Amino acid sequence: MADAGTKLTPQQKIEMARKAIEGTSRGEVNPEGFAREAVMRGSLMGEIKGRDAVVAALKKIPTMFEEFRQQPHAILADNDHVVALINLKVKSGGKTVKAQQVMVVHTNDQGQVTELWAMIEPEALKQIQKR
Repeated sequence: MADAGTKLTPQQKIEMARKAIEGTSRGEVNPEGFAREAVMRGSLMGEIKGRDAVVAALKKIPTMFEEFRQQPHAILADNDHVVALINLKVKSGGKTVKAQQVMVVHTNDQGQVTELWAMIEPEALKQIQKR
């Protein structure tokens, strides 16, 4: 995390996002990566508000399945956003679903997430939710 007042570059945000996505697959989430007022909206968990609730939800998601793996395919960033294209693999009830996931993230100058949207392609999401 950058010191207060230090603005991260888009490349630094990309590296932070890559580490965070890979960590989330293992249920590892760094609370300092989120602003206190963070909001997450996603296909699997709906809308969640506040750093503690967002962190708890991100830690819970991998435990909802026999296997949950997110592998970043591409991560793009500018001064305010990070967009991650992710190859998702979910195993539940003995069935494996492979899907594409998109995360769109707003960040503050220190790279903390202020808003996060996580969407899974609709047909794959239906299969995941059937479990």
